[in-house]
Amino acid sequence: MITVSPEKITVSADKRDPERPQDQMQSHLGNQFGISSAKDTRSAHMGVQNDAKGAEEVAMPRPESPTVRRIMLGIRLRELRTRAGISADDAARHIARTDSTISRMETGQSSVSTRVLERLIELYQATPEEARQLTELAKAARQRGWWQRYGEVLHPGFELYLGLEAEATEIHVYASEWVPGLLQTPDYARAILSAEPRPPAEEEIQQRVEARLARQVILGGEDPVQYWAVLNEAVLRRIVGSPKIMRAQLEALAARARQRNIKLQVLPFTTGAHPAVGGPFTLLSLDLGKAALAEYVYVENRAGSLVMDREAEIAIHRLTFDTFRADALSPEESVALIEKTAAELA
Repeated sequence: MITVSPEKITVSADKRDPERPQDQMQSHLGNQFGISSAKDTRSAHMGVQNDAKGAEEVAMPRPESPTVRRIMLGIRLRELRTRAGISADDAARHIARTDSTISRMETGQSSVSTRVLERLIELYQATPEEARQLTELAKAARQRGWWQRYGEVLHPGFELYLGLEAEATEIHVYASEWVPGLLQTPDYARAILSAEPRPPAEEEIQQRVEARLARQVILGGEDPVQYWAVLNEAVLRRIVGSPKIMRAQLEALAARARQRNIKLQVLPFTTGAHPAVGGPFTLLSLDLGKAALAEYVYVENRAGSLVMDREAEIAIHRLTFDTFRADALSPEESVALIEKTAAELA
């Protein structure tokens, strides 16, 4: 797994089973708007309307993620090397690199240049069709993701997470304090960002709000992500910004919950102690096509961010989320509570 903090990035060493797709890679953390005012921020972003109804009506393809393409390329290169019976050391010598370079390429942690790819294709004796696919993946992996425009204002490591989120097929979230970023309204997001111990400058807040709204494109369009969130009741009760802002946010939540691909549940205070008192987390599932299927867990705090993909880590968070689903109010009851709470703020 990769731990990202403002000071450093460390990769833990662990034993992996090369036969398991999840173990074929290490963990990976992870638009052009031209918006200049808070009023403009409330308009459409990449075709995404800020109300759930509008988002559901949008029909546009989800952009490809360079992060995911890099992972897929690495997996396929490893498959070809294994098939050819060539060790990582021999492959590294062939391209005048170290074996760690081969490892980083095969785990999607570094890009592959055109020259290096051509030499590996030759060494691995890839078929013309395999060579074509690898070349296309490498080209896509070198593209810039939309989020890179905001690299200067995003927290360390979050760009890599966004690369995974952009092509996730399923996202399961437990939120303990705040409405998840994919469901936030512009005003709510602005209020959250302004509440940091050292509030960013107005321009930075504006850019981060834009980036947060741009992420929401995956909730609509031609191939929307299947999104399931369990919200601690505190998320509904904590008034963020002002009663007016909070009411609008709750109304937006209720509207989002009516989309076919979105399911919301509320974990009531009456539940008492629960398995995730330590904080929120996000489960991501990605379909890597012929390459593999992958799952990740993402957690963050003030010290940094962490993405995990080990089987045990996935299993405990999956079990925790399933426990929440069982203990939480039903989706229908949850929407009713959200609407009731919003009405109380009138």
